[in-house]
Amino acid sequence: MPMPSQATPMTPPRDFTDHGPCVEDLAREFAKQDAATSEALIETLATQAIRQWRLDDATFWQRVKFQARMIRAQNGSGSAPGRQ
Repeated sequence: MPMPSQATPMTPPRDFTDHGPCVEDLAREFAKQDAATSEALIETLATQAIRQWRLDDATFWQRVKFQARMIRAQNGSGSAPGRQ
């Protein structure tokens, strides 16, 4: 098991039972990534959940997306080209 201080690649959970209740942890991981790429992945996960009628999962992913946006905004890491 890696130590908490070590960086480990993020593997998105497959379903609601995999990700548990903590939006904040996943949102922080997504906020570290490129905004467009991470939001596209979140949209894909939410869309898959909706197609499978897993509405708790879809809601969870929308919350992750919102929280990741908030974290990016607080950190000043917006996705606009040329923005510093």
